[in-house]
Amino acid sequence: MTPVSNRPPAQQVITEPVELVIAPAAIERALHLYEQLQPHDTSVILQARKVLTQHIFGMVDQGEQDEQKLIEGGLAHLKAIERDRGIKSAHAASKKRGKMRRHPPLGTRSKDHP
Repeated sequence: MTPVSNRPPAQQVITEPVELVIAPAAIERALHLYEQLQPHDTSVILQARKVLTQHIFGMVDQGEQDEQKLIEGGLAHLKAIERDRGIKSAHAASKKRGKMRRHPPLGTRSKDHP
């Protein structure tokens, strides 16, 4: 039998600190700055965290390792999303659905339906 090395490839050794330390720190810092710019509903913050996580880890996958650039890229991405389609509060979405109700609320009856 030939011994199997438990050592990860060199690429993994280099990106691991970025993925475990730098990227999560950049996500938290960008989210903190986003919250400071304007107060947001908790559901908006959760959506923003998801967007930042996906975008920042995408930047890391493309080779970016500088925390400041990750933060700036994440915030720019959030701003673009807000400009294009917005990040909606779950509370606002539930209000909107309520306004679009097609059936009368429970407990009320129309003349046609006894």
